Amino acid sequence: MADVKTFDQGSKILQNVDVSSMVTALALGIAEAQERLDTNSVSQLIRLSESKVAGKSLLELGFQPAFYAFDYADISASISLKMAVKEEVEVDFSLSVDYKNNSNFDQDFFDELKESKKNSVSKYSKTQKDIALTASSSEDISINEKTTKVHEEEGSYSKIEKSKEQMRDVTNNIRVESVIDDKRVLDQNSSTDVFISKEEGYVIVTEPYIHTDTEGLLKLDSSSYPTSNPKPVITLKTGKTFEKETNFATTLGNARSVNGGTVTGINSTGIHRTGGTKVHEFFFDWDKHVIDYAYSTGVKSDSLNQADVTALAMTLKRDPSLVVTVTGYTDGSGSASQKNAAYNEALGEKRAKSLRSKLSQIAGETFTDTRVKVATEGESLANGSTARDANIRKVTVTFANGAPDYILFNGGEITKTGAAPKNTGPDHFVYVEPTNSSANTGLDITFLYGGKTYVLRQGATNNLSSLVNSKGKYEELFVEKVNESYYLLHEETKVNYFVHSSENKELNVKVNNESSEEMNKESTNVYVGETQNEFSKLKKSQQDFQGDKSVAISGSLDVRYARQFSMSVEGNASVSARMISVPPPTALENYIQSLTNTNSN
Repeated sequence: MADVKTFDQGSKILQNVDVSSMVTALALGIAEAQERLDTNSVSQLIRLSESKVAGKSLLELGFQPAFYAFDYADISASISLKMAVKEEVEVDFSLSVDYKNNSNFDQDFFDELKESKKNSVSKYSKTQKDIALTASSSEDISINEKTTKVHEEEGSYSKIEKSKEQMRDVTNNIRVESVIDDKRVLDQNSSTDVFISKEEGYVIVTEPYIHTDTEGLLKLDSSSYPTSNPKPVITLKTGKTFEKETNFATTLGNARSVNGGTVTGINSTGIHRTGGTKVHEFFFDWDKHVIDYAYSTGVKSDSLNQADVTALAMTLKRDPSLVVTVTGYTDGSGSASQKNAAYNEALGEKRAKSLRSKLSQIAGETFTDTRVKVATEGESLANGSTARDANIRKVTVTFANGAPDYILFNGGEITKTGAAPKNTGPDHFVYVEPTNSSANTGLDITFLYGGKTYVLRQGATNNLSSLVNSKGKYEELFVEKVNESYYLLHEETKVNYFVHSSENKELNVKVNNESSEEMNKESTNVYVGETQNEFSKLKKSQQDFQGDKSVAISGSLDVRYARQFSMSVEGNASVSARMISVPPPTALENYIQSLTNTNSN
């Protein structure tokens, strides 16, 4: 039927349908069924007559065959032809024509918004609503009557994270994802010891890692632990040695006994803390992917803390041959659907990338998949459950097969004078360095960003000294120190909040107590998109978008026009019949009575 394009062509198909043949076929089917029933009864009769008990047939003993007949039969047949020509314009309504005269939201904004949506995890949710405003704008925004003072915080990082946290509603399954759109280019021209990067819209400045005592990293061949004497001897300094034992745990114990100070083991089973605890997991809050040490250790004390992550980062930096994999997981909360599974898979990847970014910041170099691979297992640990489970919202760190084992020394005997540790052979030190506690004193931090040079610290000038509680502002940049890094955010940067849910629901938004439908779209500082879900697909016929209205939309929206002819032929034939038991033929009944000398039926 692919060549059928008009209703006239489609209607001619009915002329070729022989309905009478359908009815005749059904009637013959009933007759054939009756014939089979009669044949079966006669077969029973023959078997009863031939089967003997004490010289008499079963018929003589009173057994009779059963006879059946159809009491009535209903036969029906129908055929229908469905045809439709559908012409429609489908609009990507995350963008709104109402804002076309608002200078705050130009064509570039809508183009960037669309790109952000493509890369967001919210695109997998059933319900979505977009809100956007600049980092410097602070407004009251209500979502389903829950009001948040957005961007009230002074710091760059807290400004976004706290707004997002307050807007989301865990109880009602309303999630919020933030995407910072900033096209300004970062060019680093600072001291080479300072690591400056741009990630997720922030300029992130990280000063070198400081160790206050001599630090050394010992690399052990994990495939050559001895099984007999003599055992390899590892030298810390003149007169201070320890043996490599049959396994890593015992060797690590020997190193701690001889060196003192702080000795940490690092291998494929995790970070070995003093006391024997091994850790290799980091946990995340519901629907989040940011690194929060306090939350992670609150879920499980034996999870990666800041010192563990630092130890891993510096091991990666000091041994370029080490390769690890960070795998992200989520719980199954949301719904048992394909879309939710895709959402959780994307969220697991974002969690893994967050830990890799943190490792890069601490190490002062960008780790890619060649050094720190990223993987996601999504909700695989949930085993079909849709419950929220903090114990499986995590990332794990694993080493490649055959990876070396490491022992990290800080302080103790390794700090004292003596022969330098061996740096060759299967078991050797890849790094030994005295304290660098003065490494960050007076380091220049300057960079070119968006065509402008910013000086955070240079010589006697220290613009970071004015931070209050690690938060503040320098020129157009909001500044905040988070853990070991400074996060900088330009005041004119657009921040997109993608409000979404795994359920179909309405999201009513008010800005400064005024509904988003009624606020002045030509002057507002806040963009609020249409609610997008299965109940609000914005589809209009071609006639609705003729003339000036069509022209106005095409300038800022993604408009797709489609004309489609569809046709289907559906045939249905049915029969219903009732079958009852009937007496045997009269002659047969008289014959059986003569055999049994009885008049009973």
